[in-house]
Amino acid sequence: MMSMHKHKILCYLALLLLQFSPLVAQMTSPAPYVGIRKDAEASYGPDPDLLNGKKYNFIYHSAKGSPFFEVHGNALSSIRIKGKAYKEERVKFDIYNQLVVLDFTDLSGATSSIVLRDDWVDEFSIGHIPFKKFPDKNGTLRFGQVLHEGRITCVYFWKKTYVPEMKEGEMLYSFSNPIREAVIIREGETWNYKNNKSFLNCFPKELRGPVKSQIKSQRIRIRKASDLEIQGLMKYINQIPGYEE
Repeated sequence: MMSMHKHKILCYLALLLLQFSPLVAQMTSPAPYVGIRKDAEASYGPDPDLLNGKKYNFIYHSAKGSPFFEVHGNALSSIRIKGKAYKEERVKFDIYNQLVVLDFTDLSGATSSIVLRDDWVDEFSIGHIPFKKFPDKNGTLRFGQVLHEGRITCVYFWKKTYVPEMKEGEMLYSFSNPIREAVIIREGETWNYKNNKSFLNCFPKELRGPVKSQIKSQRIRIRKASDLEIQGLMKYINQIPGYEE
């Protein structure tokens, strides 16, 4: 039969193991990830869905411009991850690398950034502009700006190029202005357009007449149309008999 003294010793050892087990787990895990997770959790709380990603290393400090999709002001954004919505987050969209980035403030007060898992992010906004995954003309799922979502959907895919330029014997780099790829998605197919003619070709013949009349009556130039003009036009198209939402 175990003596009372030995029983006390075993209990003490068990308590020590419980106390140090978190420390052992941290020592065996990747140090950079632990640091990022600690900093992120200090701001947001322990949410493994929101704070699941790798560190975003910004390497373009000497370049002119930025790789991001930019909006006026510093409006906070929203994001939905695995069906869970988060509001008032600092989300950025790197359209050169096609990465969704979350900024947060670490324990020292400095800003850190992580790349969110692309397969976990359902949708997000940059300011008031919504983005969601859609197939491009090659069938690749990409995040695109939602102009209208319905039986006939309109999306803008955005990108930038990184351009070298020799100036006074020195190689400099700059980002291009945002480059837009406008698409119509209907019946599981993706159609690209650039102007009034190619926009009309995105639709079946029976729709082209009323769509053309609406474009003419509203004096819309597709190439230069505002987001509001395209949104109004797409709403009209989806309400045409036989294509109502």
